[in-house]
This record gives sequence, C-alpha cells and structure tokens, in this order.
Amino acid sequence: MTILRKSALLPLLFLGSCLWPQGDGRVFVTSDPAGANVLVDGKPTGKTTPAIIELGGITGSDHDIAVNKRGFETETRRVTHFARFNTAKWNDGTPDLKVWAAPIFWTAGDMLFPFEVRWTYLPHNLHMKLFPEGTFKPKPGRTLSDKSTRPSDDKK
Repeated sequence: MTILRKSALLPLLFLGSCLWPQGDGRVFVTSDPAGANVLVDGKPTGKTTPAIIELGGITGSDHDIAVNKRGFETETRRVTHFARFNTAKWNDGTPDLKVWAAPIFWTAGDMLFPFEVRWTYLPHNLHMKLFPEGTFKPKPGRTLSDKSTRPSDDKK
C-alpha cells in the first residue's frame, strides 16, 4: 500500500460526511489434500488448509497465495483487491418522486466524498488441488509439450 493511497483517505476522518464502509478482507483457502501450509506473498502465515486468511481492509492490495505440503507440488494463485466507491445521487433519501430532490440535510462531506465504500478480494474462496511431486516433470529426452509426458499417458 502506497503512502499516497493511505493519505487520500485521511480527509475522511476529519469531515462530517456520512460514510458507510463495508467489506470483507478475508479469503477462504482450501486444498486437496487438506493440511497444506498457507503462504501469502511468499511469507508463511502459520496456518494450514482449510484456513481463513485476513488480508486487509479498504486499503488492501493484490496478493499471491500459495499452498505447499511435503511430497506435493506448490500451487500459487493471485487474489485481487477490489474496492468500489459510490457517491450519493441527488434524489437519494427522498421518500417519493413528489418530494423535491435536494440534499438540504447533507453536510459538505456528503457531497464531496464517498457515501458508500465496499471492498473484497476476488476470488473470495480458493481451492487448490495439489499434485504429487514430479507429476509434471518431463522424462529424460522429452519436453513438457510432448503429449507422451502427460500423467494419464504413462498409465496406459
């Protein structure tokens, strides 16, 4: 998170605006087989699958989530931080169409800053299939592009 992004949110603390923050900074991580170690951006979390990983709130950023288990290939997925800022329309808060749509009850902050802020991480649920080590390694003299190196061909 850059200092510029964090400082952009600072005025919200001092203005009397009506701000409605709502979001979920968690990602649910599962694997097959279960019990794999979970890493975020290459750093161990100390958790094993299935696990709920807390990644941050409104000021979050994208992350690489990896799971590894002894005897299996490491799998990595990228989760994207998604935030949406909605401003109130002029006719929000009016009871019906006959009422004059003017924000006479709003503060200056309501007109200039977000009315609603939502955030989440996508995908919100990660399931990773772990394959035994060596599953995708080519045999000597062959490349991964050869059809004969696929695991299903070795069993025939």
